Amino acid sequence: METKKTFCVICEATCGLEVDVDNNKVTDIRANKDHVVSRGHLCVKGKRFGSIQHSPDRVTEPQKRVGDQWHTISWEQAINEIAAKIKQLKKQRGAQSIAHFVGAPGGANLVAPIFRGSFFAGLGSNRMYGTGTCDTMNKFRVNGDMYGSPMRLAYPDVDHTDFMMILGANPVVSGTTLYHLPKAHQRLADIVKRGGRMVVVNPRKVETALAGEHVFIRPDTDLYFLAAFCNGVIQANAIANDRVQQHMKNFEKLKAVVSAWTAERQAKVTGISVETFNALLNAYIQAPSAALNMATGVNQGRHGTLCYWLLESIAAITGNFDRKGGNLIGEGLIDFAAIAKDDPQMSLGYHREDDLPTVSGQQPAGMVADDILDGEVTAMIVEASNPLLACGTPNGRLEQAMEKLELLVCIDWFRNETGNLADYILPATTWLERSGMPYALQSFVACTPKPYLYASGPVLTPPSGVRHEWWIYTRLADKLGQNIMGNPMLSLALKIAARLAHGRFGKWIKVPELLIDGMLKQAKMPNLKAMIQDHPDGFLLDENDGDNFLGTDRVLTDDGLVDLAPQAYIETFNQQTESSYQQEIANLGRLKLIGKREIRRMNSGSANCEALVKIDTNFAYLNPDDAANAGLDENDWAKVNSDFGEIHIPIKITDEMMPGTLAIPQCWGHEKADGLSHAKRHPGVNSNYLAGDGYNNIEKLSGMSHLTGILVDIEKSDRLASVS
Repeated sequence: METKKTFCVICEATCGLEVDVDNNKVTDIRANKDHVVSRGHLCVKGKRFGSIQHSPDRVTEPQKRVGDQWHTISWEQAINEIAAKIKQLKKQRGAQSIAHFVGAPGGANLVAPIFRGSFFAGLGSNRMYGTGTCDTMNKFRVNGDMYGSPMRLAYPDVDHTDFMMILGANPVVSGTTLYHLPKAHQRLADIVKRGGRMVVVNPRKVETALAGEHVFIRPDTDLYFLAAFCNGVIQANAIANDRVQQHMKNFEKLKAVVSAWTAERQAKVTGISVETFNALLNAYIQAPSAALNMATGVNQGRHGTLCYWLLESIAAITGNFDRKGGNLIGEGLIDFAAIAKDDPQMSLGYHREDDLPTVSGQQPAGMVADDILDGEVTAMIVEASNPLLACGTPNGRLEQAMEKLELLVCIDWFRNETGNLADYILPATTWLERSGMPYALQSFVACTPKPYLYASGPVLTPPSGVRHEWWIYTRLADKLGQNIMGNPMLSLALKIAARLAHGRFGKWIKVPELLIDGMLKQAKMPNLKAMIQDHPDGFLLDENDGDNFLGTDRVLTDDGLVDLAPQAYIETFNQQTESSYQQEIANLGRLKLIGKREIRRMNSGSANCEALVKIDTNFAYLNPDDAANAGLDENDWAKVNSDFGEIHIPIKITDEMMPGTLAIPQCWGHEKADGLSHAKRHPGVNSNYLAGDGYNNIEKLSGMSHLTGILVDIEKSDRLASVS
């Protein structure tokens, strides 16, 4: 038996691991107590990954669907047939008819995005979708408009702040969104131990609130809370005037647009009383340093971009931006933000001929069904994703659309629900089978309160029929006669490497390792071999003390100033906020649906893990008063309706829920998961059947789908069974 050190990529916490391996099999996974940041922390999902790694359902050779039967084929046949079909469709319908859809695990793979982007650029298609427009793309839009690049991501300086307020997030369970925070509970609780305050504003009393305080807010009303908060800061004259005047622009526009929003107005719809609001505002203003953070629970609402803009603006104008203990901009190993600014695929564009944006290269996932049904998309490669569960799917519309594709290829470890519809399944490596560094967000953007460097080699040798994504895209490019990586000479070298990678010379073909070495060399850091041998637990980099962004060339706007009021936001705020506020008042008596994170699941990726999933279904969680009003008892089945669909689901009653709120864990609903035997036996219910898709259910600034704060009605189901 051998013990190897690596890191988990299930979420942004990327905790350090020790993995015991015997005969190329994982026998144990445990926390690495010596990892420079996670220091012995690891959640149950990472510990149990061996059950996924060695699942008998894993696809380990290419599969082709003929009718309703699946056949194992060779890689040569798979690549030849897929390339031939792409070539045919490109000739008949144009390159833009060939699309890609990527899930969150694709972002954790440091090398795959480089080849994916290069392949589609060579093909001539920018028809790229992803789950980013289901959870985070609003932040990238704001970063681009305020700071000049979508990859200029700010993060809260958790370890030094005196006051932290978190909206719509549960980092103790979810592992944070877009920044690195292992040991979240301890580090947030440490704020309180230092004499500070940590406040969670959420429609559910989430696990993270146990580290500090909790304030209920009605789902999808954060915009009115933040507008009033911003106005409150301005009215209190808690403004860092020198910073604003020297390094920012359009403060007066920001001031004017929020001027009508008060503690009293927001209280009518948020449920946050004037007294509580003013106490939070005063605590923020008076704190020596203060940090703000918001995540998926706000991002997925109707106003995710406006909310994040206001949150960033509050930090900026109060002097808590680019300041120790506030919200900081990290300095990555390479300036990925500057690269992204000049990358045409990452630039702000527009979907089709409508006003829906393409942000950071991703078109709206909520438009996939329309784009297929309208004939805009005829082929799709889905990589590390399960859009049938991740996206809004009213009345099974997305499934019906994807069945109409002339070519659907899934690059994945398993045949999931989306894979059931595919023509081909191409098996990819797991994160234990490849070299890597933590997410680009940590390594290249430095979204981490404790900057560090970590790199590791593969823990396991992949099955002989499994391929790295770089190899798949390079072989497809070779068969299509197009360049990969843009440079003809580099393209030729990569194509030769891919041809040889699984033959007698394969052991010398180390493309991912060479790329990682190049990145480390550019950053003037030890190479991958030295990292593995000399720094198996990683090493810390210089702390970010702030005051290193404003007034520097790292601000990538054309004039070098932070834009506090981008014109598109001012116009959208003025057009939408008052009318949406009146809608909120009109609907105060109705339930609103939110998602719920579970410690034993990460989206649909852990659904087939026998060591994690022990219950047959997810539940709908609601407040005792709402249950009583609907005549529901614990474990009763409820019928839940929205404007888009209907589901039947058992309920749990808890005072952790704010009255008027219904929470359902997302990405269940595996009754059709023929390729996921354990998940199919524990199917649960897909809450996204209650969400809409299409143009009217997409936030127009970022292309984000509206997946939270959905109005629903609930009553007892006619099902007789109860669930324990």
